[in-house]
Amino acid sequence: MTDKFTRTAADDADISGEDLTELFRERARMLSEVPPQEEAGERIAALSFDLGEELYAIELKHLLEMRQATPLRRLPGVLPHLAGVMNLRGELLPVVDLRPILGLAKTEIGSIVPAVLVLSFQGGKLAAAVDRARDILSFPAKELKPPPVSLDPEHGVFIRGEYLTAGRLLSLLDVEKIVTDSRFAVDTREA
Repeated sequence: MTDKFTRTAADDADISGEDLTELFRERARMLSEVPPQEEAGERIAALSFDLGEELYAIELKHLLEMRQATPLRRLPGVLPHLAGVMNLRGELLPVVDLRPILGLAKTEIGSIVPAVLVLSFQGGKLAAAVDRARDILSFPAKELKPPPVSLDPEHGVFIRGEYLTAGRLLSLLDVEKIVTDSRFAVDTREA
């Protein structure tokens, strides 16, 4: 922008008719410029969250809601990835600890979960315990890179891809694979 656009109100009295005409022409030219087209193609909308030191995300199409400081009821004798159940407006939902599913070190989840993501899939619901919900992101699907081959195949199968955001590597989870895998499946209709 030129100095003509940064004048103060006191300077307006000094503008000649010729300068004003030039100012309006420049403004009209700027307003008539067509903004650059956004790249065509599929976009991924996701919610990022922390799990230990790692940054993960789930697609928004699976997210029903996010709750913070949620009370958790423990269940005896359940699989290691099932942290307990939560009451969601009268409905009991299983709360899954994603750490064992993703091969992360298991930490004890207290009676209050810092953040819970309520997910929907194939007519069912479940909740995932996370350390902290972060941001909603939208990025081109073509920027999603395949997971590294160095990942343990047993756990890497649940990573749809990776995306670099704000200097951190984000792993996009494949929710459908997690909830349908026989090792981790939770029957949410019985809970």
